[in-house]
Amino acid sequence: MIHFENVEIGYKKPLIKVENLTLELGVIYALVGRNGSGKSTLLRSINGQISLLKGDLKINHFSIKTLNTKEKSRTVAFVESKFDGVPFLTVENYLALGRAPYTNPLGRLNTSDWEVVKRVANEIGIANFLKKETVSLSDGERQLCAIARAIVQETNIILLDEPSAFLDYANKQLLIDKLIQIAEEKQKCILFSTHDLDLCIENKIEFLTLSNNSLTKTSCQSKKDLIAILEGKI
Repeated sequence: MIHFENVEIGYKKPLIKVENLTLELGVIYALVGRNGSGKSTLLRSINGQISLLKGDLKINHFSIKTLNTKEKSRTVAFVESKFDGVPFLTVENYLALGRAPYTNPLGRLNTSDWEVVKRVANEIGIANFLKKETVSLSDGERQLCAIARAIVQETNIILLDEPSAFLDYANKQLLIDKLIQIAEEKQKCILFSTHDLDLCIENKIEFLTLSNNSLTKTSCQSKKDLIAILEGKI
């Protein structure tokens, strides 16, 4: 669960204001807004990379201000917009990076850590890729691996910054299907920024709209109305 209490987000000046808003577990939210509205800034603020200007943001009832780095990494997983892969880094070892918050000071994984990696790979449908190098995969396959790495991290919150930006329509739909399944079956709160309004409407995903420096939750399923909200006409 993510709860905003009179929050102001930005750098020197407020870019986003959120008075009172709660994002629940088991739900997937599409974060939409015009370019420059602060979508990435919002995600990085929830992840603790950017300090709040005002107010409090609670993750699972704990103020983000009180969480140390390890506690944050056990609570929130963040997926960048594109993972290009790393030469000689196998999918198996890439997924294993998600266990870093739980390893000993030497960073060694134990048997249970590797079991998590294999279980998640099977659940996401990438078990056949485990021994492949990440650079050898397609964009869609690498994006699924990035999401799998976040699930291996075993957090209640997963944030994704435009995860479908470089995917074709078929892979975009596959990604949405997986995210909906993960949110519902694993009771996770998933928040992803996107410009794919039609795809989200087709899949009945709840929207978080950024407009006029405010963040609002809406279940609007009309693209015309949604655009009007983003342009500040509603």
